[in-house]
Amino acid sequence: MSNLLSSPRVRVYIGDGFKFLADNTSTYDVIVTDSSDPVGPAQALFEEPYFKLLYNALAPGGHISTQAECLWIHLPLIRGLLENTGQIFETVEYAYTTIPTYPSGQIGFIVAAKAKGRDLKTPVRDIKDTKYWNKDIHKAAFVVPEFAKVMFQTGKNILPVLGPQAKQGAQKRKVLLLGSGFVARPCAEYIVRDPSNELIIGNLPFLCIV
Repeated sequence: MSNLLSSPRVRVYIGDGFKFLADNTSTYDVIVTDSSDPVGPAQALFEEPYFKLLYNALAPGGHISTQAECLWIHLPLIRGLLENTGQIFETVEYAYTTIPTYPSGQIGFIVAAKAKGRDLKTPVRDIKDTKYWNKDIHKAAFVVPEFAKVMFQTGKNILPVLGPQAKQGAQKRKVLLLGSGFVARPCAEYIVRDPSNELIIGNLPFLCIV
């Protein structure tokens, strides 16, 4: 990527990014924010004033893409991002992709348009000779699991309650886990987080009850 810095089409600005956006209204067709997590100074990149700056810096019909965290870890945060950007941009969607080195192997994006009725889910052109992207995976990136869909639309968390917060006296479930060593351990740890589960681990020919 650093080789591109020598391209005559590239300009690098070092300074206050918020001031830069404020000084360049109705300028950019696309703005991409590849931010760190919302901790410390990066918290401001997930808040309404920043999204307003992005909106104002876009040319009519422009688009943004900004880092929007992980479905498996940050559901309430993502819903908040959708609400904040939805009050500013005419069209807003959440999409995600798989990144093996990221927490839970997944990262998301808020994709928004400064235009009503813009279809962000359907590619308008094809790109050849790629190693990951294609038209189908583009469309699939906007399809989220039901627990995420319900959270985004209603704010209701339908994920199971596990651990000490689980309802006492719930009907016991017997779970037989056939596996061995480190392969079975993550699954076993997840199962016993729910106190209503009785886990039987089978590493044939031996069985043990947890």
